[in-house]
Amino acid sequence: MAPRGLKKILKDTVPVKLTGKGKYKGFEVLKQGKPTGTKLRGLTKALEHRVWSEGSLPSIAKNGTVKRGGWKGRGGGRRRGTAVDAQLTRQVNSGKTKPTKGQFTLTKLALAALAENGLEPVACQRGVCYQARRVGTAIDVLCYEKLTAQLTIVELKCGYSGAREAPAQKNGKPCNMRGPLHKAPDHTLNRHLAQLACTREMFVRESKALAKMQAIGVNNLVGGALLYVNDEETALYPLPDWWIARAPKIIDAL
Repeated sequence: MAPRGLKKILKDTVPVKLTGKGKYKGFEVLKQGKPTGTKLRGLTKALEHRVWSEGSLPSIAKNGTVKRGGWKGRGGGRRRGTAVDAQLTRQVNSGKTKPTKGQFTLTKLALAALAENGLEPVACQRGVCYQARRVGTAIDVLCYEKLTAQLTIVELKCGYSGAREAPAQKNGKPCNMRGPLHKAPDHTLNRHLAQLACTREMFVRESKALAKMQAIGVNNLVGGALLYVNDEETALYPLPDWWIARAPKIIDAL
């Protein structure tokens, strides 16, 4: 079980929160827990503008339509992912971390996959940022691993059952990413690993928060994992050292 007081530290030290609606929705910097009016760009948009290639992902790699349940039709994958994120956030942040009746199938699968890998969810959608580049995002699921007493940042992706390593193409040719990732193929899996690497890097730079967590017994090492859940499978990818080493350069390029 996660150390007592961990959730409070995470809540008390959060540097940004998501505010506004529609086109005015964005991450806002907090100071002593209060909004400052300073808005930040979202991480995904920043990566799209500075790191992704100018190519387009093939249809077999996209999170498109869903053929079952109430998510049928164009954009069904995105709508289902948003609903699962919201449900998971409500339940984990209220202390409910086990699959139960009434949950969406993908919510149950996500919780079961985390438990199977020894990861206890302690918070969802906890904000992080890199103010030097005016970029913010939220940790999908922050977990505690009892075996190592360390935290793991989990990037959750619903759907994406297609070819995750099919590269983006421009003029019929496969593309690599740009900037510090110019040697990496631009495909769905690498885009998601880049998001995870940057999110983790922002969190580990919160030295004061990490010091408070270490004082209650949390290991100062922070892991990362990319979790896919869909109707066909559940797959968890630990964040490789290659991505951890390049994360500082990635966020500096934003």
